[in-house]
Amino acid sequence: MNRSTKILLTISLIALAMVSALTYLNLSTAPNSSAKSQANEIAKEKAGIVQPDYFGNYTREKQYYAVGGLTKNDKYRYIIIDAKSGKTDTFNKNNAPVRQTIIDGVAQRYGAKKILHINLGIYKKKPTWEVTFQKSNGKIGYNLVDFKTGKSIQIINNI
Repeated sequence: MNRSTKILLTISLIALAMVSALTYLNLSTAPNSSAKSQANEIAKEKAGIVQPDYFGNYTREKQYYAVGGLTKNDKYRYIIIDAKSGKTDTFNKNNAPVRQTIIDGVAQRYGAKKILHINLGIYKKKPTWEVTFQKSNGKIGYNLVDFKTGKSIQIINNI
């Protein structure tokens, strides 16, 4: 093999590897993207959310998708969608703590170095935030927080 053939073969193999990696990433995120776009459509139709800025995938006892965002009247609202039945519950943010307040409270209470995600779902028939965090020692924790009061309901720590 001459030098130009080797270079062409190397470039082809690198291009093939990049295309394969991008295809894998696209296919692995497709279910979440599809769930998100479907949840956004349901949020628009059933809760009037026209500017969604939050999507969560809660998987505790059951799986729920949640969307939060502004309505056309500039009211912030959340909708929680049961992934299996499609049943929805809508909650206005009015007297509930904002998401960042929940995150800050969990970080402070449990010494979280990093918040991994915050998802909204239903736990014991109440809207509940599930906050997953990493502590400075590398251990993982889960804190369920009441949507309306911001009080901790359940903690699983040091996993």
